[in-house]
Amino acid sequence: MSHEHHLGPPPRPDPARRHREVLTDAEFTHSVLANSIAPIKVLDLDARIELVSVGALRALEVADEDALISSSWFDLWPDASSAQIAVADAKGGRSATFEGERPTVKGNPRWWEVTVSPILGLTGRPARLLTVSRDITTRKAAPRAQAVLTHDLHHRVKNILAMVMAIASQSLARAPSIEEGRLAIERRLMALAEAHNVLREGTSEGVSLRGIVDAALAPYDAEPSRFEVEGEDVRLSPRGALAVAMALHELCTNAIKYGALSIAGGRVALTWRNKAGRFHMTWHEHGGPQVEAPARRGFGTRVIEANFRDQLAGSASVSFAPTGVVWSFEANLRPAHA
Repeated sequence: MSHEHHLGPPPRPDPARRHREVLTDAEFTHSVLANSIAPIKVLDLDARIELVSVGALRALEVADEDALISSSWFDLWPDASSAQIAVADAKGGRSATFEGERPTVKGNPRWWEVTVSPILGLTGRPARLLTVSRDITTRKAAPRAQAVLTHDLHHRVKNILAMVMAIASQSLARAPSIEEGRLAIERRLMALAEAHNVLREGTSEGVSLRGIVDAALAPYDAEPSRFEVEGEDVRLSPRGALAVAMALHELCTNAIKYGALSIAGGRVALTWRNKAGRFHMTWHEHGGPQVEAPARRGFGTRVIEANFRDQLAGSASVSFAPTGVVWSFEANLRPAHA
């Protein structure tokens, strides 16, 4: 007589038991923490580093974790007071979060938001400490950048208002009539606005000199062009670019009224070069009417000289040769943010 065995369904897994097994699997836990892309460290109760994750090595710009193992976590902080308070809280069984500035090993500045939590042992008391960091450098830098931007904007607005006031008063004072003075003010303000359009298109590396030149000469040019322009492009600071733009406007205006551009055959050669940070530019008129030195220095001349002196730490000089006016400019190129 045969006996049949009826096998029942396999026993269902116990999730709680599996969870406990995972938590108590030291090798598994060590592997998870060590290979995490998040900046994680495990400390002993004296805040000595026992484990460093891949993400922490990357964040600290450390190539070899052996350089950190057994060292004091507090030594990583220029000001360890907040870190010490967080460790004390975690040793007492409470998680603590703080923000602190800590450069990388290579000296690059960083700000971190760090949470320190207790890792409980078999007795239910903290046996180790877990630190998890988050890079908040961008958030911390934003208010500082905003303050710098606001200060720079305030400074530029004051400069623009001062320039507009000078343009208005000097243009009216030296014009033969109110109508001519009004037209002179409009032309100069339009040149100022166009220069700022070019500045707006600049980058963190500065403003293109060639862009400034093209925008400044365009309203006064014709086909075929009456300008001979030569020079490799260089980057100017916003203040320097504005100085060059206003100078070119004044030069073009004078050339149309009195100089080479006032007759059909006249031409202007504009050349520049930059060598070892020293900038040289020449404006040379030729083919125009015979030149005579003016009896007095005009407002435009003073604007050109003052801008190159104040904005570019340079100089501007003019010679009234019979064959054509020659302006020579020299300056030290400043960083783009100046």
